[in-house]
Amino acid sequence: MLAVNNEGINPGHPGWLRHPEWNGFSVADLVFPLFLFCIGVSSTLSTRQRPGPGRSFMDAFGPMSRRCAILFALGVGLSALKQHQLVFAGVLQHIAVTSLLAWFVLLLPRRAQYAVGVTILVAAAGFGLAWGFADGHTLDQAVDRFLYGRETAEGLPVAVVSVFNVLVGAWVGRWFRTGDHRRIVRSLTTWTLGALAVGVLLVPWIPINKRLWTPSYALVGAAGSAAITLAMYWLVDRRAIRRPLEWLRELGANPLAVYVACSALAALVPDRVRLAVVRAMADVVPLAVASVLWSVLWIVLAWVIADQLWRRRILIKL
Repeated sequence: MLAVNNEGINPGHPGWLRHPEWNGFSVADLVFPLFLFCIGVSSTLSTRQRPGPGRSFMDAFGPMSRRCAILFALGVGLSALKQHQLVFAGVLQHIAVTSLLAWFVLLLPRRAQYAVGVTILVAAAGFGLAWGFADGHTLDQAVDRFLYGRETAEGLPVAVVSVFNVLVGAWVGRWFRTGDHRRIVRSLTTWTLGALAVGVLLVPWIPINKRLWTPSYALVGAAGSAAITLAMYWLVDRRAIRRPLEWLRELGANPLAVYVACSALAALVPDRVRLAVVRAMADVVPLAVASVLWSVLWIVLAWVIADQLWRRRILIKL
């Protein structure tokens, strides 16, 4: 997410690290579905987020609603810092709304959860096919213009459809709680191959489009998330290859704090400074490499912040 959000120069930044202008899929498009997938997995591991014995609905709803409200407020603050105006649609706002909606769905019995997941995709497909997927003429964009006064990739319709990706993470995550290695691998493999096959089959009628979070995009994103999780699970848990990946632990311990800090700092860097640094590096290396190096600088900065928090045993949670 840091690499995608902090491109050095445009045009010039590699296409695989940029979102397509409209239809299509790139490496950058894997980031957000994976983020939501991880939220789903973590929701099954957290006892604070679920009602249960000795824990009423309100006991669980209070912390969850407070967490989403703080996320939403942080998103509005970051958007104001970047755009110098109040913006109610953004990355953290999207995560807040989607997380809360998914939380309600996950209170339902398992079969009802599956039914809701399928219903979300079918309804999105139906509305999309009825209205069309042409840029400027979609139902999502009409709703965005009504709610926010502009078109956005993080509006309410997108947040609703992306609930599916959180649900997939939760459905897979329940096997992590059991520690059943065969079930974990089988579930991740099934979602990787099954969701990818269905998503690709839909493409002739429903394009892969992140800005609209079309059902085909939701499915391909879920497949990519499951594949990445399967690869990491096999390397770390099954093969015990941990040392080369230990630096990720610090980033994972305080992801929200690191993201907010880096996003705020990036918003304070004037465009002229960014372009001057990238062009100076482009005197030594190709422009695309210089642009990626700018992104890498932000990843290094993020790790330095995360490492300092880790060394001081500071864990910032909501």
